[in-house]
Amino acid sequence: MLMFVPRSFLTGSVIACFMLTGCGTSGDGLTRFPVSGTVTYQGQPIEEGKLVLLPTMNETGGGPTQVIMIAEGRFDGESTPGHKRVEFYASWPNGKTITLEDGRHVPDTDTLPPSCNVNSKLELDVKAEPNVNLNWDL
Repeated sequence: MLMFVPRSFLTGSVIACFMLTGCGTSGDGLTRFPVSGTVTYQGQPIEEGKLVLLPTMNETGGGPTQVIMIAEGRFDGESTPGHKRVEFYASWPNGKTITLEDGRHVPDTDTLPPSCNVNSKLELDVKAEPNVNLNWDL
């Protein structure tokens, strides 16, 4: 049996669906602005990693922590405006192997030092406009 559904009901349902999902935004009502650029470590592009923007402790309404992926030395994401503490995380194979307790051998990795992440003194003022061509040489 076929049912007739009024067009206005379908249109309203589609609009409600877009409103509930935020139309591609985070859905938290906070305005975000583009943040993009490059990042290198010891002069070499970071092939794969994460850039983390954390609101500073003295920032009221600084918004949530933002994580932006790094690929081939480039990052492109969004953040709420305000003063942020910046952390970078990345690891890469160092050519060595580790022997696990069960005898398996797995590749060993090197990582960015704590001065680039948990002990970072790096900061960024995210402006309420596109924040592009940012360059970090760690």
